Formats: sequence, structure tokens, C-alpha cells
Amino acid sequence: MEYKTSDLPGIGKRHSYITSKGEQIVVITHVHGHRELYHFADPDDDEPDFALHLSDEEARQLGAIFLGVDYQPVSDDRMQIILEGIRMEWVPIKPSSCLVDSSIADSQIRKRTGATIIGIKRGKDIVGSPGADEVLRSGDLLLVIGGKDPVNSLRNLCLPR
Repeated sequence: MEYKTSDLPGIGKRHSYITSKGEQIVVITHVHGHRELYHFADPDDDEPDFALHLSDEEARQLGAIFLGVDYQPVSDDRMQIILEGIRMEWVPIKPSSCLVDSSIADSQIRKRTGATIIGIKRGKDIVGSPGADEVLRSGDLLLVIGGKDPVNSLRNLCLPR
């Protein structure tokens, strides 16, 4: 897959992908958060085959689906992807963990571990791309991304005190 990105002054950022089938997907992220997604069967075409216009929330929900936040097509209860030193795993928050009842911002997870929470499964609910003010609860299943050591550091924070 070929990937290019460019700044669009006053508009936002443009991401362009050429898929393995030779199709082009263009995503424009506007400074105000909404996204435009364009598909070109032939990258040389001037007009897209179709376009989607998504709000920031819609784009984040769609992104969470692509990341596998609410469905894992593997039988293992934790998804792990190793790609150029990056892991993505499901990490459960155990009762009496130091993270329980604190927000992502207050717990300073990224600063303390280097890992990033990109989704939370809370019972039957999914929180895709949670905000810094999201309060973590006992039993939450965190979808985290980072290197091996940062993910392991976060895993340790999720254990009982």
C-alpha cells in the first residue's frame, strides 16, 4: 500500500492511499474535525466513484470499527498486532487497580507508560477513541497501542495495588 500525506493550509490534512488492488482512497481531515472520504477506482480519475462526508464523531466510530474495537476476528481474548515494533492489545483493568475511578488525563497513562488507549469495552458498550476526561472503571477492557515495554507498563498499572 502506498501512502502519502500533505498539509492543506487553512483546511487541514490530506491522506492518500493506493491499495494493493490499485484503487485510491483519499481522506481529508478538516481543522474543525469533520472528514471527507473519496474513492477512486483509477487513481488517475478526476472525479471520485463515491464520497462520504463524516462528522468527527462518525469518523472516530468508523475508525474504531476498522481498529477492531468491538469485534475481534480472532479467538484469543486479547488482540495483539506486531507491526514494526507496535503492538495493539486488549488489557483488562482489575479491581483495586490504581487506575479505577480516575480519568485518562488524571492517571497520566501516556506520560507514565508511553502507551495510548484507543478504545474501551465496558460491558456491551464500546467507547471508541476515548477522550482524556473518560473515567476508567474496574472491569473495563482497554484497547491500547504502543511498543512492547509501554504496553507491559500499562498492563502493570491495570493490576491490583
